[in-house]
Amino acid sequence: MDQTGEERGLEQSAFDDGHCWPGDIQKSREKMVRLLRLFSSPRKRLGLTPDEVLIFLAIGYLCTTTTNCVVQLTPIGLIDVATLLGIPKETVRRKTGRLADLEYVSCTPKGVMIKQPKVWCDMLNRALA
Repeated sequence: MDQTGEERGLEQSAFDDGHCWPGDIQKSREKMVRLLRLFSSPRKRLGLTPDEVLIFLAIGYLCTTTTNCVVQLTPIGLIDVATLLGIPKETVRRKTGRLADLEYVSCTPKGVMIKQPKVWCDMLNRALA
C-alpha cells in the first residue's frame, strides 16, 4: 500500500527481464497454496505436525518400490529418512515413534515402513496435484 492507502501492484516493467511473468507467478501461487494446504490439512484431520508429514511422506517414498506393476513395501532405516530430509536422526526417531503410536507407520527390527498406504497415497496425490 502507498501513503494514500491504495494498493499498488508491480508494474509490468518489473517482469521485463524475462525471469518472472505474471502468469508464472499465478501458476506458482496455485502450486504453493496446494503445498501449504498439504501441511495444514493433516494437522487438522490427522493431528500431524509439518515435520511428521514430511517424515511420513519420506518413509513412504523410501519404502515403496514397484516391480511388474506390483507395489512392494520394504522396511528402511531412519538414517535414510534423516539423510533425505536433512533432519537430525534423533528428531526422525522421535517423530517416527509418534507416527507409529498413531499407527501410520510400522517399526520392525529391519526398519520402518508405512502402515497405511492409502493415507500416504492420498497425501502424496494432494502434494502433486
